[in-house]
Amino acid sequence: MSYQVIARRWRPRVFADVIGQEHVTRTLKNAIRQGRLAHAFLFTGPRGVGKTSTARILARAINCRNLDLENPEPCNECETCQALFEDRELDVIEMDAASYTSVEDIRRINDVARLAPVAGQKKIFIIDEVHMLSKSAFNAFLKTLEEPPEHVIFILATTDVHKVPSTIRSRVQRFDFRPLSQVEIANHLSKICEAEKWECDEEALWLVARQADGSLRDGEGLLDQVVSFSGGSAKIDATRDVLGILPEDLLYRATGIVAEHDNESIPAYFEDLARTGTDYAALLQELQRYWTDLIFLKQNLDLPGKTEAESQRLKTAGESLEIEDLFRLVRLATKLEDEIKWSVTPRTRFEVAFLRWANLDRVVTIRDILAGSESTSSAGPKPARQPVKTQPAKTPTPPAVHKPEKPRAVVHENSESVQPAAPISGEPSLKTLHAKWHKILGVFEKTQPAAAAQAEEHWTPDSLKGNKLTICPDSSNEFLLRQMKEALPALQQAVKELTGWSLTIVTGKPAANENNNKPKIKKTESDSPGGDLFNSIKSQFGAEEVPDDQIREPE
Repeated sequence: MSYQVIARRWRPRVFADVIGQEHVTRTLKNAIRQGRLAHAFLFTGPRGVGKTSTARILARAINCRNLDLENPEPCNECETCQALFEDRELDVIEMDAASYTSVEDIRRINDVARLAPVAGQKKIFIIDEVHMLSKSAFNAFLKTLEEPPEHVIFILATTDVHKVPSTIRSRVQRFDFRPLSQVEIANHLSKICEAEKWECDEEALWLVARQADGSLRDGEGLLDQVVSFSGGSAKIDATRDVLGILPEDLLYRATGIVAEHDNESIPAYFEDLARTGTDYAALLQELQRYWTDLIFLKQNLDLPGKTEAESQRLKTAGESLEIEDLFRLVRLATKLEDEIKWSVTPRTRFEVAFLRWANLDRVVTIRDILAGSESTSSAGPKPARQPVKTQPAKTPTPPAVHKPEKPRAVVHENSESVQPAAPISGEPSLKTLHAKWHKILGVFEKTQPAAAAQAEEHWTPDSLKGNKLTICPDSSNEFLLRQMKEALPALQQAVKELTGWSLTIVTGKPAANENNNKPKIKKTESDSPGGDLFNSIKSQFGAEEVPDDQIREPE
């Protein structure tokens, strides 16, 4: 007997053998069990996922003489099932719509459909690649598909369902077959190798599953090719050679060069790529996969198909790369892959881009910037920078220009470099708090900048009874009140730092409206941060402050 490829030898024979399509097989089995089979089905999905195989299993189950309704699977032993396996069953007609596309072909189906089944219960038509029918053929098929004879069932299969007219889709029950995952394909290939007694590496099967791209038939065909090459085994090196997958060392070296800015190793790397005749588009695809796997490892996610040693080697290659750096590299590699496809000099484009990648600075996220600014603000007073004495350059003496005296640096009470003020003697008083309010807010702003801005505009010290200070907001907005309550501990600390008083601060009732009778605490120039500096700059440059009503927008 002539050799049969793995894809044909391992074709599913019952619903339970169909891999990854339980939502389809379960529905069909329940429909058979309950006697609710539709008169027409449409199986759609990518190549090699089991559409035609499921259609044949359904045809055998419908006409099987030994069918058990408790488990509606074809027996595959009765005369009807054997006739279908041997392609001599008259009641199941399978047609390739890519070869028979005309109205005449559909007219013959319409004529045959009127005839009663010869041996089985139903006459079943399986039309594969139905989207290839012509527009006129679809129109000729509409009436029969909508109201076929009671003994007829149509099973249509297609990989491009969007090419099937909506008038056809509305007359059938549609089942969408999904692409298979790498785990499902790898497990099935491992089962085949075990049954055939082939030695196989787990990583080799995962490479085959990845190359199959969701198609089980493609995966079985690639495995058949690898086993033929190796002589009854599926090893990782042989699998890479057969599938044309680049050696792992090329990806490891590329990642290390980019991660360490190792420009000295780039010429030798380029020479190795040219000597081995590397396909640069394929290299970019593998780099994208390699860097994506590294992202998974850096986020402590599972990476199926990788051994512990391979995962550790991958981590070592990109140890100095952050996740954001890897995201950027994947994005750049994807863009370069699209450009290389249309380039007449792919090697030059790759080498120029790779040189640029090897000299990229590291990505700094907004989160890191904010964290750095917070750590700087909480680091305490900074030592004054010592002036650097430099020798004046020998240049022509410029014309004499009157230079105003350099003002002294102004140190403000609420700046970050100021030490806490000495405690105020005497008992706490509301008047003193009013006088020191803006200075208190300056200290408060170090830890709660957003709340300090709200406090300056909307909070007013209302009353002081013993050590209990009541502060009233001028708004009843729930968000502002919640923010105020959360910031009160920090405000208590600011009051204690500036005055030395340990007060308990509580919130009072919001004012009835914003124009209440309580006077606002006015802010003096000396209280505002940079007030004296502003005055010194005015005097230095002879500037005048322009009132707000005289400010004019530029034309």
